[in-house]
Amino acid sequence: MGADTGLAVLTLVRDRNEMLGRLLDGLDAGDRRPAEVVVARCGGADPRPVVGDRPYPVRVLEVDSPDDRIPYAPARNRGAAAARAPAIAFLDADCIPAAGYVAALADALAAGDALATGEVLYLPPGTPPGADEAELRRLGRPHPHRERPPAEGVALGGRHELVWGLHMALRRSTFHALGGFDEGYRGYAGEDTDLAVTARAAGVPVALVAGAEVFHQHHDSWEPPLQQAAATVANAQHFRDRWGWWPMDGWLADMAALGVIRWSPTAEVAEVLRPPTAAELAAAHRSEALPFRTDPGGAG
Repeated sequence: MGADTGLAVLTLVRDRNEMLGRLLDGLDAGDRRPAEVVVARCGGADPRPVVGDRPYPVRVLEVDSPDDRIPYAPARNRGAAAARAPAIAFLDADCIPAAGYVAALADALAAGDALATGEVLYLPPGTPPGADEAELRRLGRPHPHRERPPAEGVALGGRHELVWGLHMALRRSTFHALGGFDEGYRGYAGEDTDLAVTARAAGVPVALVAGAEVFHQHHDSWEPPLQQAAATVANAQHFRDRWGWWPMDGWLADMAALGVIRWSPTAEVAEVLRPPTAAELAAAHRSEALPFRTDPGGAG
């Protein structure tokens, strides 16, 4: 095991403790260990039993969650405020970092100020819990809309709107200079794209980092996310009001086609018309691996 680095890993959890355990196991097996890990518990089962005794400091923060949704922007801001390392990496609890993840991100951010990310490989249902990294690489699929890092080193100049909160890192000082995540976003969706385009406006480039792969663990999903249609529309509207264009347009188009919302790509306002029916929610719920969208309108 290598020496500690100047990278803190920040994650959020609500009832995905087994997945969180595999994230931490991945960090345990890494070429370098993180300086610290900050886990923001947003309700749900206590994650401390899976944290256990790790070869790096782990802190668990309690973050108020007023409903059954993770408050992503406030929770990520709490994690960043608690971190002391010079660089911070946001990594969702359903991701397993590769052995080179910490070293690659820490070295990239030590070399230059950037919004850094790496490859995300999506795992299918039934992936063995104890699969080694070679097996995870064999099973994982890259997302067709995420930009792929170079074979080695760092490539600057990626598209900011394709950097997602499940896997992003930056210098702690830069994060705070950008204002952190806008807490006007409620629940999930849009807050990560907002931070990324804020970075673009401030002249902070995207760094695509070789060796910083993560493996996304499969879980049930909704396509489109009708179970949180009102929150998705509210966040998309907040983003549109700030930046003048619609994020998550694939999801919005799907919900408009069902008649759940009123929206078009040229509209200035999106409106929720009715709650989704039980049948619509059931049809949107997916437990199998979905084909990737033909448009990048959804998030990771």
